[in-house]
Amino acid sequence: MKVTNNQAGPRGINTTSGPVLLDPGQTADVEVSSAELKVAKATGWFSFAGQDSSKSGEFQGKGADTEREDLKKQADELGIEYAKNIPTDKLKELVDAKLAE
Repeated sequence: MKVTNNQAGPRGINTTSGPVLLDPGQTADVEVSSAELKVAKATGWFSFAGQDSSKSGEFQGKGADTEREDLKKQADELGIEYAKNIPTDKLKELVDAKLAE
């Protein structure tokens, strides 16, 4: 699976062969356990492309990243302030709450 650090500083991810440090914008092709993948996705620090072994061969690619970018744009248009590393599900909750007002 390809993992890209989308933060302004270096970030580490625990792979099946040990920790890997990624500089800002750097991409690495790594294997991660399903538990680590869940944690890494929750941080919002990385974008993912390629095969997700925790999803039984289901492709996880640009769809998740596109959804996140769409949510960020929508939050910006609505004037919602959020941390860069906010988990996508939390960002969705903020957008939904603002739209419900």
